[in-house]
Amino acid sequence: MSGANVPVTPSAWPRPLPTVRVVGPNPAMDRLQVVDTLKPGAVHRATEVAARAGGKSFIVARTLRRRGVGVAMYGFLGGVIVDLAAAECRALGIDDRHTRVKESTRITPVIVEASTGRSTVINEPGPRIEPAEDAVFRESLVADLCAGDVIVCTGSLPPGVDTGLYATIAREAAARGAYVGVDASGDSLRLALEAAPWLVKCNRAEFTTVHGLAADADDAEVVAAMSAQVERGSTLVIVTMGAASFLAATHDGIWRVGVPVTEVVNATGSGDTFLGCFVAAVARGDGFADALRDATAGGVVNAGQLEAGLQPHAELEPFRSQVTFAVEPAVVGVP
Repeated sequence: MSGANVPVTPSAWPRPLPTVRVVGPNPAMDRLQVVDTLKPGAVHRATEVAARAGGKSFIVARTLRRRGVGVAMYGFLGGVIVDLAAAECRALGIDDRHTRVKESTRITPVIVEASTGRSTVINEPGPRIEPAEDAVFRESLVADLCAGDVIVCTGSLPPGVDTGLYATIAREAAARGAYVGVDASGDSLRLALEAAPWLVKCNRAEFTTVHGLAADADDAEVVAAMSAQVERGSTLVIVTMGAASFLAATHDGIWRVGVPVTEVVNATGSGDTFLGCFVAAVARGDGFADALRDATAGGVVNAGQLEAGLQPHAELEPFRSQVTFAVEPAVVGVP
């Protein structure tokens, strides 16, 4: 079914706006290393190495900028990574609103197998955030919020930051007429869901876990839980289902979206690129179906390249045209 002919537009859609506020409390320096095949216990020689400011927030922000949207970033940065991240923000034209902290920002090794396209990621916990540092971060973000803003909360939380941070931001933003999208997991996601943010985006494993569903729960159970979140007050819930498809729930219907097939080089960051492309389309004032096409194409393009995030001159159109939609009536009366 062609999404262009489906009258599904979430209510309370944000107005077009020039800046998206990306909240990533736990950024990193991503150190990418390519090996032919990863063998535990063996000595490897990398064939390619790249290092850049990373973590989910930087992938989302980089993608937004590639799509022509203004970005301000919020989070915690410390140690030698500060200069790297600041330089990245300057190069991309990002408003660097990170809070500087005493402890060092984490380094994330990403090992990519050239023979399979599989990625092995080692996530450090991040720096411990002192209460005074946390207060500066929160005060800065709240002071900047304006009616109509879109705030993207993404990624893990470093030690010392309360797991209810994203829920608090969602409530503060709603009180000011702003819109919050959340991409998280575990207790951080569970608490955020209670605050009913405008947009929820996560993968199937994250979503089923937080709802107490079995890992092999069928689609009907997942759709029911997504619809319950919409009934709670979220405008849109997106659950990615792996490389082939994802689900999107609104008050108007359930969208099953087919994803084009591509050769996978490095799938790390595909969900973040998806989110950045979707929010960029919303910020430009595009319709729901077009936003889903952009998001899907962005995720596919990311999987077919080595470095995470939308790169300069990336072409979405060849994949946008291959995105398929099947739309079902909304699930109503969900307990």
